[in-house]
Amino acid sequence: MPYAEPLSSDQAAARLAGLPGWEVLPGGDGAASLRRVYRLAHLPAAIFALHIAGIQAELDHHSELTLGYDTLTVALTTHAAGGRLTAKDFDLAARIEAIAPAHSAA
Repeated sequence: MPYAEPLSSDQAAARLAGLPGWEVLPGGDGAASLRRVYRLAHLPAAIFALHIAGIQAELDHHSELTLGYDTLTVALTTHAAGGRLTAKDFDLAARIEAIAPAHSAA
């Protein structure tokens, strides 16, 4: 059984509607990533990234986290599904959104 089944464009759009601030960025050959840029000071962003890393370990699904001067960028895709978006990506994004207010991430 595959790690996760890719979502159709319609399924991804429906899930995206519940995640304000997130966007789907198309890639090559049908690949895509789910991305959000949070704006917050550098040290709080680093702490937020550590909290996200703990959730990723719990879900066994990992994203790319890019720590900038006053940003934390989160990019999700399912490599095991050919770089396509799966329910796992949207589930992780929802978990990240749930903790963002506690980190004053906007």
